[in-house]
Amino acid sequence: MHTPLIRAVSYNLLNYGRSAVSTRSGQHELLRFLRADVLLLQEIWAEDTDQLDQLVHAIAGALGMTAFAVPARHSSNHLAILWRPEYAVLAQRARDLQLWHGLGIVRLDVGAAVPLTVAVTHLGPWNPSKQLDDTYTLTGQLPLADATLLGADWNSFGADPDYDPEPDWTALTREWIERHIRWNDDPAAPPVADRRPAQLMQRSGFHDAAATLGAPWQATGGHRGGWARREDVFWTTRPAALRSYQVIDTPAARNLSDHLPIMAELDPQALAAPPTPA
Repeated sequence: MHTPLIRAVSYNLLNYGRSAVSTRSGQHELLRFLRADVLLLQEIWAEDTDQLDQLVHAIAGALGMTAFAVPARHSSNHLAILWRPEYAVLAQRARDLQLWHGLGIVRLDVGAAVPLTVAVTHLGPWNPSKQLDDTYTLTGQLPLADATLLGADWNSFGADPDYDPEPDWTALTREWIERHIRWNDDPAAPPVADRRPAQLMQRSGFHDAAATLGAPWQATGGHRGGWARREDVFWTTRPAALRSYQVIDTPAARNLSDHLPIMAELDPQALAAPPTPA
């Protein structure tokens, strides 16, 4: 019997809550069109948890989904996880752990042989060492024994320069360069992207969905200024379940946020496969 695939979308909403009502309505419309079963959101701007809950439930109401708000204790840009109401919630928790934006984890019964754990995070924008520290926390909080899909504004680089090429450093100002390269005591050394966060995820057994499926490289940010790079990533402990990956690059998406949504589909029947080395 054919089993429907599980469709996941990860999306940085660019200060949802401070953005114009028309922008929020457009994002709702885009997300309704994408028909996600699981939605992992970053950058919901709120001054306190009450405002965050109101905003997240407004999104959930617009999409007909169930929601879990994830406060970012060290930022005004928070996170959320949404899912189809048919999925039973087995566990949910929000983690601070000195993470830049936090970590949200929800364990769902999706009708498969094993539960699906979905998670959301957002690495810091300026400090590769902090990004690496936060990645150590992620690998400690997301065990390989679970069938997990993590959606993240990664704010960093992919593990493999053959897939995620070095940026054109000559096109960036020096202050930008220093915040994104691997530290070298020689200031005259050629700049090299700091890939340690992604390499740690890979060495810890997580798989980058886009690279795993061999999807054509495509930037998810930079279309509204800055530089084109693949800032948004899905990581999974069950690569055998991956069936598709796509960047939603449309005029509407480019107009609604400085990030493009990413979408992946998983086969629930393959979630029970044991984890494989990355």
